[in-house]
Amino acid sequence: MFAPDQYELLDFGSGRKLERFGDQVLDRPSPAAERVSPADPEIWHAATARFDLAKGGSGQWIDMAEPATSDQADAWSVRHEQTQLLLQRSASGNVGIFPEQARNWDWIAEQVETQRSTMQDRVPRVLNLFAYTGGATLAAAAAGAEVTHVDSSGPTVSWAKRNADASAMADAPVRWLVEDAMKFVARECRRGNRYDGIIADPPTYGHGPKGRPFKFRDSLWELLAACSELLEPTEDRSRFLVFSCHAPGFDASDAKNAITSVLGAARGGRTTSRPLALDAPAGRSLSAGVCARWSSLAT
Repeated sequence: MFAPDQYELLDFGSGRKLERFGDQVLDRPSPAAERVSPADPEIWHAATARFDLAKGGSGQWIDMAEPATSDQADAWSVRHEQTQLLLQRSASGNVGIFPEQARNWDWIAEQVETQRSTMQDRVPRVLNLFAYTGGATLAAAAAGAEVTHVDSSGPTVSWAKRNADASAMADAPVRWLVEDAMKFVARECRRGNRYDGIIADPPTYGHGPKGRPFKFRDSLWELLAACSELLEPTEDRSRFLVFSCHAPGFDASDAKNAITSVLGAARGGRTTSRPLALDAPAGRSLSAGVCARWSSLAT
């Protein structure tokens, strides 16, 4: 998780969320907050910037602070464990991290550390698909894994590399690939390549480098079947898969059933699932998708 001084969900409601990233307080849209009211309307005046969506899906940032402060807010950073993550207000309304993934990053680091203790002959190999700006990649690399980082966006992969530089991990064993994830896993299966851990956070909709569309519900089973094939089935060593998604109507039980169906009982281990959520004061929680985790040596 993030330390409270690095990230905090301050409030949500009326289709928006108020978050503090380091010293910047951002007011952004949140469909999950549509049917609830803000708990503390007064605190929203603390926002340093607000993002508003326009017709057609575009949007704009509006500075709410003094010009000197907002100028400094064009780029800043937050820290998670050993990694420094560079943030920037993008045209989509995103800033470069999805804070709900921090618990998965912690779990990934634990899995890699377990693998290091049971694999004396080599370093664990981890594949991160739809890898975005590299939070999971750097968590795995910091724990001692060799990581293949795959994302279809060249600027996003460049952002991930900058995060590695900022974290003093420029020399970490990471392959940075601008690739269509589906084509990449199919090619890896044909080549007989195998991994000790796989991370997959597919979008609901997306496009590859050459415009190939990705639709979550159309591609899910093909993606997970390939991931299953790419996981080395050795019984005496730890293997893991963490899968998360944000598709409407796809809940934690769906995610668990999907993982269980492709890995099968023959793999053993344990599959767990849970909602991804952001915790706010007064025990309130904002939905942010779902995830499922499988570990081969878990009981």
